[in-house]
Amino acid sequence: MTPEESVVVTAPSVDEAIILGLTRLVATRDEVTIEVLDEGSRGFLGIGAREARVRLTRHSPGGEPAVASPAAVPPPAVEVAPEPVVIAEPGVIVTPEPELESPVVASPGVTAPVTPTLPAGPEPQPVPAPSQEKRVPRPRAEHPTTHLNRTLIEKTATDIAEHLFAGLNLQCSLSWEQEDRPSLWISLHGKDADILVGPRAQTLDSVQYLFRTLLHRLTEGDYNVVLDADGYRKRRQRNLEALARKMANQAVQSGQTVRLKPMPAHERRVIHMVLRQDKRVKTESVGKGPERAITIMPDKKAD
Repeated sequence: MTPEESVVVTAPSVDEAIILGLTRLVATRDEVTIEVLDEGSRGFLGIGAREARVRLTRHSPGGEPAVASPAAVPPPAVEVAPEPVVIAEPGVIVTPEPELESPVVASPGVTAPVTPTLPAGPEPQPVPAPSQEKRVPRPRAEHPTTHLNRTLIEKTATDIAEHLFAGLNLQCSLSWEQEDRPSLWISLHGKDADILVGPRAQTLDSVQYLFRTLLHRLTEGDYNVVLDADGYRKRRQRNLEALARKMANQAVQSGQTVRLKPMPAHERRVIHMVLRQDKRVKTESVGKGPERAITIMPDKKAD
C-alpha cells in the first residue's frame, strides 16, 4: 500500500483531522475508510489537552468499501423511550393512560415510574367540629318571695362575711327589705367599717359586687344584695330620696326635663323607686356606661 493510499492525520478534533486527510488524499468521504485512532481530549482548562488522530485509507479499485473499525465515527445515538412498566398492586386493574401531547423521552435504561390507578373509594365525610358546651343561665324562680330559703341565705351570707372580713373588727347584721323584689341588706359596723367605703364609695361597690357574686353562687333564688358599711348606704339612700323629690318639683314647676348627674345602677334604682308613685313626672335612664344618668320629665297628661 503506497503512502498516498493511506494517511494518519492529527488535529485538534476528529472532524478537522478527517478534512485534512481527505485533502491530502484528494478524495471524498465515500472513497475512503476512516478509522479514529484517538479522539483526543480537551483537558482541564487547557492542561492535559491531546489532539485527535485519524487514519484515512483509500478504497482499492473495484473493491467494496472496507468496514470501518468500531472506533470509527459512531452513528448518532437516538434516544428511544422504552415502554413504561406499570407496577400495580394485587387485585388492582390499571387502565393505560392515553398518549400525552408532549411525550417525555426517558434516558435509555431508565424506567419512568408510573403511579398505579387505585379504585375510587367513598368520598371522605367532613368531621363535625366538636360542639362547645353552652352555659345555660340558671332560671329564676317563678315566685321568688315564696320560694326563697331566707334562713339558708342569711347563714351563707354570715359565713361569707366572717371569712371575707376576718382581719377587720366588724360586726354584721342582716335584714330583708321588700321593694320590687326582695333585697338582703348586709350592714357592717365597727371601728374599721369606714375604710370599706373609700372615695365616692368605689371600694364599697367593688366589695359588694364580690359579696353578691359569691352569695348567688352558693344559694338559689331571685333577690338583690346590698352591702352597707358604717351606715353609708342608708345615709346615701335618704339623700337620694330627698334629691329625687326636689328635682321632680323643679321639673314640674319649670315644665322642662331635668337631668341628674351620672350614678351607678343601684343609686338610679332608688330614684326610679321613689318617683314611681309620683304621677306628675316620668323617669328614664339615658347614656351608656359610667355616663348613664336619670332624666326627670314632667308628665303633661297629669295637667
